[in-house]
Amino acid sequence: MDANGTRYHLLLGRTDWAACSDARNVPLSADWDAGIVGESRSGLAFDSARNELTLSPQVFLFTGTSSDKGLAPEARRGAARDRYGNWYWIAAGGSEIRVQSAGSGATTRFWVPGDGLEPPSAPRLGDFQPRDEPPPPAAWLLSGLTVTEDHYLIAGVLDPAGLLVWDLHRGGPPQQMVWPRQVDFVPFDMAPAPGGGAWILDRAHRRYWSLDRRLNVVPCDQIERGLGPEQADDFQPRDGGPIRRATPRVFPTGITLNAASPVDAFDPIAIEALPDGTVLILDRHPDRNQPFSRLYRYRFGRQIGAALWIDAMRDLVEEDKRLGFGLIAHDLAFVPEKAGAEGEDRLYIAAANGNQAFAFHVGLDGDNLELEPRDTYLPMRLFGGKGLVAADGKVYYDFDDSWIPLVAQPRRRFESEATLFTPLAAPSSEGGLPSEGTVRPAFDGREPDCVWHRLMLDGCIPPETEVQVWSRAANAEPDLQVAEWQLEPRPYLRGDGSELPFVPKLAGPGDGTWELLFQQARGRFLQLQLRLSSNGRSTPRLRALRAYYPRFSYLDHYLPAVYRDESLPASFLDRFLANVEGFYTSIEDKIAAVQILFDVSSSPPETLDWLASWLAVALDPVWDERRRRLFIRHAMDFFQYRGTMRGVRMALRLALDACSSQAIFDDDTGGRSRPDGIRIVERYRTRRTPGVLAGDPTDQTGPRLVSLAGRWLPAQGRDALDQRYADFLRAPDQLAGPGSAFPIIAPSDATVQAKWEQFARNTLLFVPSFAAAETQAWQAFLAARYVDIGALNAAHGTSLTSFSMVALPGDMPTSGAPLKDWNEWTLAATTTEHRLWQDFLTRRYGRISALNDAYGRHWAGFASVSPPDQLPRDGPPLVDWYQFESVVLAMRRTAHRFTVLLPAPKTDAALDAAEHQRRLDLAQRVVDLEKPAHTIFDVKFYWAVFRTGEARLGQDTLIDRGSRAPQLMRPMVLGQGYLAATYLAPGHPQNVADRQILGRDRLGG
Repeated sequence: MDANGTRYHLLLGRTDWAACSDARNVPLSADWDAGIVGESRSGLAFDSARNELTLSPQVFLFTGTSSDKGLAPEARRGAARDRYGNWYWIAAGGSEIRVQSAGSGATTRFWVPGDGLEPPSAPRLGDFQPRDEPPPPAAWLLSGLTVTEDHYLIAGVLDPAGLLVWDLHRGGPPQQMVWPRQVDFVPFDMAPAPGGGAWILDRAHRRYWSLDRRLNVVPCDQIERGLGPEQADDFQPRDGGPIRRATPRVFPTGITLNAASPVDAFDPIAIEALPDGTVLILDRHPDRNQPFSRLYRYRFGRQIGAALWIDAMRDLVEEDKRLGFGLIAHDLAFVPEKAGAEGEDRLYIAAANGNQAFAFHVGLDGDNLELEPRDTYLPMRLFGGKGLVAADGKVYYDFDDSWIPLVAQPRRRFESEATLFTPLAAPSSEGGLPSEGTVRPAFDGREPDCVWHRLMLDGCIPPETEVQVWSRAANAEPDLQVAEWQLEPRPYLRGDGSELPFVPKLAGPGDGTWELLFQQARGRFLQLQLRLSSNGRSTPRLRALRAYYPRFSYLDHYLPAVYRDESLPASFLDRFLANVEGFYTSIEDKIAAVQILFDVSSSPPETLDWLASWLAVALDPVWDERRRRLFIRHAMDFFQYRGTMRGVRMALRLALDACSSQAIFDDDTGGRSRPDGIRIVERYRTRRTPGVLAGDPTDQTGPRLVSLAGRWLPAQGRDALDQRYADFLRAPDQLAGPGSAFPIIAPSDATVQAKWEQFARNTLLFVPSFAAAETQAWQAFLAARYVDIGALNAAHGTSLTSFSMVALPGDMPTSGAPLKDWNEWTLAATTTEHRLWQDFLTRRYGRISALNDAYGRHWAGFASVSPPDQLPRDGPPLVDWYQFESVVLAMRRTAHRFTVLLPAPKTDAALDAAEHQRRLDLAQRVVDLEKPAHTIFDVKFYWAVFRTGEARLGQDTLIDRGSRAPQLMRPMVLGQGYLAATYLAPGHPQNVADRQILGRDRLGG
């Protein structure tokens, strides 16, 4: 309803358009659902991908020349492609196999007689041969070729009848499989079977053979024999119930080579495998009365369903070419739904004229095969005739000595004209209104003599196409069938887009909202007739139809009655003012619907930036529309948690998640409900426990077992710590070191230092670092002051060789240069830890006299307090040092710091260095904007999978292929991999894992 109370009837979507009828008064639903083709078609189709009504599409026919001779079935000697993109085919003459390399693209010889296998020159051992008959001439005639899923190349041999099999993984000469002479075998075409093996078509004898994945012949009718009851397994229930006897197992009794499946076809020329284990047989059937080939579907020796002619394509051919159209097939290829890009099972058939291929959608109706033709134009100019080959979801054909894919060309054709009638219910047998639930009723204006206002058509009417509209109206629906049709004006394209408020304007030639003003449509019920016409190369596309009623008349509402005295001038004036009304009503509708702009769910995309400006927010230009609406909807939640862990996580997920959703703002668990999501680990939580316990699996220190009984505390005294350290050094498995006192500065020897750190972690639960830092600061101070070690020795009365040998003085110097240097250094407090140590003592003791009494010193003030250079004596000095190292420094070094952990994607992009860097840079920018100003952070990636020693089962476990995700380790690629992050992969064929390779694998070993 618009601002003036005018309503409209709507046709939108397939269901609404299907309720209309065609020129034969047949509902479109009957045509579309039943697949009516040929002369009974309505001439209309519905494009489900674009949700539009169009003229029926047609397939374009390539016009050949008089010199085209067509292709003979014998031209199809056999061709196939392996998993690595190499092409193989039998060369002209039938005695050579050629290959086109995927790497170089060059065509070379793959095999000729003599390459590891000599041509037959004498009878085989065991064959009977007349004494006076000369041996047969040497010859290898090949016919039929394919590559199985297990990477075997199979080629058929006519004499001696059999097969040649190449192991493409292992390489080397072929293995020969020979059929017995009493079994007729003439291979013609081959197709790889799903799961391994192959299907082999014998055109001459109209039958086909099946090979399993081990290339053994599978009989057409396997008889299964069951084991005896005494050999069946018995199952005894634990609760003492009745014994259940297992179903007897069965096994095939054995096969013979004469086990082919017969084919009831006139001239079978091609075979193709279907995913369900059945095969398609293409019958050429050159019959003058039926210029079409046909398809058979078989499961071994049993035909499934009826034979199917491929004449359905005739109904899609251009109308002027249908009469003489025929489709004798040369070859076929099948592309399953999961492999192709079309989203359906498709069958491609090459015509025998070699100029064009045709596409069909393959379906099943019970056991019967169904083919739905597609209007795709697939030219094949200069097709050599070797065949169609399906690989990697595409279909290829040969062009000279190369193979190119079938590519659809944009030469669409459509019906030239079709008529559409809006719904009209048929009258009941009593002559009244139709019964409910039968047919959709006509458009109802809800009042007698309703003046129908405007018609709106959303769609595209390209140049050289047209939509003509007729209307008829009546106060009783049965009277519509006898009412006279009135031709309405030609629709025009609205310059300002749709009349609906804030609907985006469409761009494109002829694309938008088309409008017309009804001229004489007056009555309660209305029916419309739409005639769609085109030049055959394009079509009108209708998405929606809106018929407005009743007309809001400016003449009736705003002008005196004198303007309505004369009916003819009044009608003209009413329609003239309706044009002005349409302009102002659109403006009034936008004013009345202005609330749409303030709701993020309904606001047009171009107004989202304006809506976000109300919150003083600038939206990221790289965000899609969905992400923008999500952020604006939850902007208050985002600002509420800004600067917190939850707020930082919200911002990161909004920027990085591939599929942003409401869960970003609903998660109030701090991320604990998503163990594979973004993690934020505050560093203070790792001062005593490994980072992995706080959720950081990248921490190199894992959980360790520490005995509380073995822990040292200041109350035990300094001597106890020294004694335990001396015992640790004297242990048989430890290194002995000089002295037994525990130093608080790491020893200079690297080996002893490692043992010292191990003892400190196990006994103190931390590694002392304060004294070492202060010593380094004292050494740096003296080096900057004296520059030369000789000057220092002269001033301090020492004989040191370098500044690295300078140690902190145990007591404050009494006089001279040492005292002056000490006072200046302590007053300067050159390190943060030094100032922190003085502040710690100040807060604890308050007065310098209390500190001097506790430490037995004579410091003039807290600013002159020196840090300890060795383990302090028992009492307050030892307690203060222990608490300062274990608590104050540990907290200071981890406070206001956090780590952001991003999950590495479990896709091939996991090793994409450029993508990793992009995500890392984006995360750093986001966190820098959202974190508290005084904090420091870093961003790292982690694997959201179980890794031994770095994660807890249940927190970081993700079930995947094998014990580790394959993305964690990839084969080394020169210039792309990193040491310790990749591995040296074995070369071909050592890296083949889907089957056994001769020369590599040993059975039973």
